[in-house]
Amino acid sequence: MKKSFKRLVTVISAMALTISSLGVTQAATADQNLLNTYGAKYNRSGTCVNLYQLQNQSTLNTIKQRYNSITLENEMKPDALLGGSPTLISVAEAKSLGYYIPSGYTESTVPKINFGTIDKVLKIAYDNGLGVRGHTLVWHGQTPAWLFKTGYNGGAGFVNQTVMNARMEFYIKTVMNHVYSSQYGSVVYAWDVVNEYLHSPSESGWLKIYGNISTSPQFVKDAFRYASETLSYYKLTDKVSLFYNDYNEYMEADNIVKMIKFINAEKKICNGVGGQAHLASTFPSASYFKQAYTKFVNAGFEIQITEFDAGAKSEQEQAAYVYDVMKSVNELKKAGGKFTGFTWWGLSDDTSWRRESSPLLYSNINTPKASYYRTLDAFTDVFNR
Repeated sequence: MKKSFKRLVTVISAMALTISSLGVTQAATADQNLLNTYGAKYNRSGTCVNLYQLQNQSTLNTIKQRYNSITLENEMKPDALLGGSPTLISVAEAKSLGYYIPSGYTESTVPKINFGTIDKVLKIAYDNGLGVRGHTLVWHGQTPAWLFKTGYNGGAGFVNQTVMNARMEFYIKTVMNHVYSSQYGSVVYAWDVVNEYLHSPSESGWLKIYGNISTSPQFVKDAFRYASETLSYYKLTDKVSLFYNDYNEYMEADNIVKMIKFINAEKKICNGVGGQAHLASTFPSASYFKQAYTKFVNAGFEIQITEFDAGAKSEQEQAAYVYDVMKSVNELKKAGGKFTGFTWWGLSDDTSWRRESSPLLYSNINTPKASYYRTLDAFTDVFNR
């Protein structure tokens, strides 16, 4: 036992020396991980995944050790469900498949929706105790252009607002109905109903039909109404949260607050803001980031960090920056901010969409970086001291 203890001390000392050499003055305690710190305090610690990762038993086991929530990186986005070109079916056939057809839907066909991947993910999540964030329903990106065109024909002109309203209601309610009528649908605890509206490009089909960006977009409000009506139907209003999700949210804080207040003017149908938080050590500063999120807290919003990553020039620089940002978020949480989830956007640098800037807490799935330990330190320094 004495020799084993000495070896353990040697290993811990070596770890501390390695971390110290990166300019890090602390190391997380051995019993800490993302799940029993952030997962416990914020309700959800999450990562983004793809189906193939969930189907790898070793990867799935690792996910379960660190997280209790997953977000599909691409496979719940509109293009994944609708396809590059439409497969049109009659309204009667759509109804037989359980699709929701709004009373105001006047067209004779609807596009078929491919739920194959979603169904597999829901079952895996259910069987393994993982929650799922629904990402995303309404977005200018990764949405086929034909969805906005007459007859679902990509070469035709844009439909009018009345037709598009019915299409949007059909899509949102059909997707959500499919999830919540599934025996595994209870795993989906949150939805990004509208994604990145405030950053819509001029060529967005949504803008072509509904007009320029504003802080009072009626179609965005309608999207939340459709989603909220679905939750009400399934008696999930108090169990599932609906979010407006965006990047550079720290630069758009005032506009986000104005827009969500517009959405909720008559009735609360948007729970709050999903902040993607795709950061870099050069911008935003931790204080600027905290200032923006303080506005969300003061507005009474539920807040989830939905896609966190932070690039830097070196591991040392990333560790210091991530510590400062995480400490600021934890301080807001401790002061009463309604943060209900924290999701890192990827399992490790080698699978990240920003891999060139090494933005995550692991270099590969089995190798934690200094930023991982400093993320845990930021938790300990705020909540346990």
